[in-house]
Amino acid sequence: MYASMQENEALAAARALTRQAAGRSGHRTDTSLLEEQLCAEAGLWEPHAARRALDQSRGDPAHAVSMLRVWAATQPHVDAAPVQPDDLTILRRLSSAYPRVPGGQWLGVAPELVSRQLNWDGNEAEDHEDADHEDADHEDDHGHVTEPVAPTDPPTRASTPRVRDLLADAPLVAAPADKDGDDPADTVLLPPYGRADRLALLARGETGALVALAALILGRRQEAVMVELTVGVAAVRVAHPRSGVPCPVAEVPITEVEVVLDADVDGRPGLATGWGATLGTAERRAISLALLDGAMRADGDLREPVTFDEQTLVAAADGPATTGFVEHLRLPHYASFGAYLSRVAGKDTR
Repeated sequence: MYASMQENEALAAARALTRQAAGRSGHRTDTSLLEEQLCAEAGLWEPHAARRALDQSRGDPAHAVSMLRVWAATQPHVDAAPVQPDDLTILRRLSSAYPRVPGGQWLGVAPELVSRQLNWDGNEAEDHEDADHEDADHEDDHGHVTEPVAPTDPPTRASTPRVRDLLADAPLVAAPADKDGDDPADTVLLPPYGRADRLALLARGETGALVALAALILGRRQEAVMVELTVGVAAVRVAHPRSGVPCPVAEVPITEVEVVLDADVDGRPGLATGWGATLGTAERRAISLALLDGAMRADGDLREPVTFDEQTLVAAADGPATTGFVEHLRLPHYASFGAYLSRVAGKDTR
């Protein structure tokens, strides 16, 4: 169930932000999203180095990632403190499970609003004039209920409730015990992997492969909903060499996604949660990681085999199709998810 297209001031403001972000490159070919993808796959945040690697590799992403990993291995390493909730400033937040969530939803710079039409003029037309924000709630053209957030005082992760808390009464697969993992950049990780190590390895995975695998997983689920997506900026802190006090030394964009998938919980229908995070703002990466994590929790490390027939292989190799299939989780699933929650709770939805 998807909401109908509806024009409003919140949508116009989001388009203005997206146009502003797209125009920051000047006359240079804008490869910023590709640079972010390379940084995520290499496991480091240095867009300038990613741009240079992309140029030296003649635009070959795989070669560029290899160059970045080799370069990073030659650099001095300093242990950073774990990112605290107060250190993560949220710039964009969506939920496809609930129309209204504690803390509100807002579009921010919305990649889904970027036009898919090839423009030969070099001057992107202004679809709408900049709109003034009002205090009232709005809906975007996909039906997400958005609330204006003052740009001078963005919220932090610590001040923003988790949407997953709304699922407290639903039957959920038991969460595994959290353990610290190792850094795949300086440690050879061997199977069997703990969840932290597995997520660390997947977080550096090739984007196309992650999306294709997530699309295969998504195609065989009865229910898959994006509970919360956030795009923010994390402050990285390292210990001061004299005082030992953690000091901010850099800011890194982070995209985090939580999903729920159908699962068997004590012999009855229930839900399994999945989590994924990636460097940068490539949302399809974080969505894919969350889907893979959720599927491995729901199915016991994917012990159920996936059948690779001709149709499955052809579909998985269609990059635009698999990307669209994964990214459609950003659209509202309010009605279908509400019906599934009623079913797992034993309520009659007729």
